[in-house]
Amino acid sequence: MRPRRNSVVPVPEVPFDKMAGPHRVYAERDPIPHTAVTRHMAAAVHDRPHRLKQLKALSGRQQDKARRRRRLRRIPQLGQYAGEQLAYWALREVLFADKRPAPSYGFELAPVLTHCVAARRQRRLRVALLVAVVAVTSIRYPFGAAALVAVALLHMGLRGGRAGRILRWGTTSIVSFALLGGVVFAVYRLAGTYAPVLRQAVRQGERAALFCALGVIAVYVLDRWVAWAYVLAVRPGRAEIGDRPYAAPLAAKRIAAIKVTETWQTIAYQRYGDQDRFVGAGLPRSKGASRIRLKPAGADDGDDSLKAAEHGGSDGLRDFEADELMDNVRYQLERLREKLIETHSLPNCDVSEMFGVSESEWGKLPSAPAATWPEADDMIRDGRSAPSSAASRRYLAAQVISWEGHIVVTVFAHAALEGRTLHFVTRPHIMTPLMKDTTVAAPEGWADLAGHLLLVPLHAVGDAVELTHRAYQAVRSSLGLQRGGGEYRPPFDEGDDDEDKKPRSLREHCAPRDVKDMHQWEDVLRHISILQDWMFARVRVFLEEHGADLGEFDKQVTNVINNTIVNGDKNTVVSAASGGDTDQKTGPEKAPEESKVKG
Repeated sequence: MRPRRNSVVPVPEVPFDKMAGPHRVYAERDPIPHTAVTRHMAAAVHDRPHRLKQLKALSGRQQDKARRRRRLRRIPQLGQYAGEQLAYWALREVLFADKRPAPSYGFELAPVLTHCVAARRQRRLRVALLVAVVAVTSIRYPFGAAALVAVALLHMGLRGGRAGRILRWGTTSIVSFALLGGVVFAVYRLAGTYAPVLRQAVRQGERAALFCALGVIAVYVLDRWVAWAYVLAVRPGRAEIGDRPYAAPLAAKRIAAIKVTETWQTIAYQRYGDQDRFVGAGLPRSKGASRIRLKPAGADDGDDSLKAAEHGGSDGLRDFEADELMDNVRYQLERLREKLIETHSLPNCDVSEMFGVSESEWGKLPSAPAATWPEADDMIRDGRSAPSSAASRRYLAAQVISWEGHIVVTVFAHAALEGRTLHFVTRPHIMTPLMKDTTVAAPEGWADLAGHLLLVPLHAVGDAVELTHRAYQAVRSSLGLQRGGGEYRPPFDEGDDDEDKKPRSLREHCAPRDVKDMHQWEDVLRHISILQDWMFARVRVFLEEHGADLGEFDKQVTNVINNTIVNGDKNTVVSAASGGDTDQKTGPEKAPEESKVKG
């Protein structure tokens, strides 16, 4: 674990017009720890399809057809959450996007982007080698290559029942029979005239097919071995993970800039169903809120001013600012990361301050690296300005990272003080474990690794067959011999132009919608409960120290705690927030999967 940086960072002094002292510091985020999630995501972009499993599924599907089963077994394929599709999504939406990346919670973004660049470079090199193999085959065996192309085109033209239709047409009448016979006789005479050339083409065709097949298989064997080398480079035994790509100066410059902007503590919020969430922090849970009118302790609703006058400034309600309250809460939460005598400390507990902006403003924020965080002054001013009509606001973020980064719980808190009323709201967020496709890891033992490496040639044969099939279908589609042949289908999902400026999180892209593991879910609920309880408890102590009446506050906090219901069947939490803020979130949730070994 790297040493923790200073918990607060000084910022330039800003003007203030109240008696409260200036708030010149903000709580900084801790360095992102090396976690298993970083290694899994970096390895996932080098994943390859498991051809042996596909062959087994294909044979099983044939058995299903023979037994006339309604549901055929699924053939495993790499989806958009692994392999080159994931790498290209990250390059398009994060690395080369004209916007600031969303904050990374529970993993390091730079090593993952570095491996995405490596996966793109490896794909380009593989394509170049495959083109070179085809070119060398065509130059060395020109007649053989032409024969292979002719046979493929003839097969495309006659497949799909066309040969049977031609024969049936030739037997419908004497005229059609004569025409068909004439065509066959002409082809026979032409073949007899060029018999030496055809014999040479047939001999070269056999050699060309063998040479090209061996060359393509060799390229795929090399490609898979290189992919295995990248996966082994991020195995748990490696202390450091590379975060700077080679032979890619533009990408290296962008990654260096992202490493700077990733430390900036601005986060965007967006509407998610019937709730609001912060992009990058995961899925929202129901918020907890309290809204009380400030009055001196012991005062009735109608005589709080009189009570304050009778007791004087020292005995009545004392003035305070919202940022003073949040500082008190932050200092109390930082105790959870210390060594505790009674219990264990919270794992990887980080307390920082974030500046929340709307997703519509996210694309307007500067993304070029600067000496200081551009929004630092704005966040400091927000602590002493009126909360109404403030488009961007300051939040206290308490975060717990557990399960090696697979579970990240973040509770955002905000305090608004206006019109003798204090509104304190907490917004819990949960980052769920990685999907099964993205959870890629190297084999644990050398024997398992050797077994996987020895199976690479068999997988490469499957890659060559898949390439031949895709090339055949592409040519057939371009010639209009297949239904929907003129339709363009991009190899990877393409984003909407209207969504280009909105924030994107690579971690959220690879996460399911919910947690199914019982122990993980218990940890999630416990961490949310601990963080929220400590926040509300410190607010209560702060109000008591400043002479405020706590009757209404205690009722609302009790209501928040009592309305936190754990549904064991669906693993959902329903929180009813007091003071008119009530949110519920239920629904089916997807289960995280165990780690898989790269095939």
